[in-house]
Amino acid sequence: MTRRTPTEPMDWERPSERFMAYLDRLSTACIDRDKELLEKLLRMRLASHLPRTILDEMEFFRRAKPSSMRAPLKLMRYVHQMKQLATAPSETTQLPLGLRERDVAAPLSETRRRSTSKRKDATEPTE
Repeated sequence: MTRRTPTEPMDWERPSERFMAYLDRLSTACIDRDKELLEKLLRMRLASHLPRTILDEMEFFRRAKPSSMRAPLKLMRYVHQMKQLATAPSETTQLPLGLRERDVAAPLSETRRRSTSKRKDATEPTE
């Protein structure tokens, strides 16, 4: 049985250090064309946090020939975005919205609904 170390609660506004290390290993495996390491990393539970486009690109690199000249651009952009989120100050990651309560109109009564439906029927042309 695997013993887990206690960790801090997850912060939903910034990626964890563990996830950042995972992304670094993933990008290194793609650049080095290390298919064994890439398969191992894609089987990990952290792979479920990757967007679909990144997973599709990783599948391409897993199946690609070693002579392929393609670079993992989508993964690199994603890693860059996650690094920016990780280093951003916590109070400016999301702008607050100035929301106010909206006015809700009273529901229509049953008699008023009937009268409007009768008027619609009367205005429709008959054949």
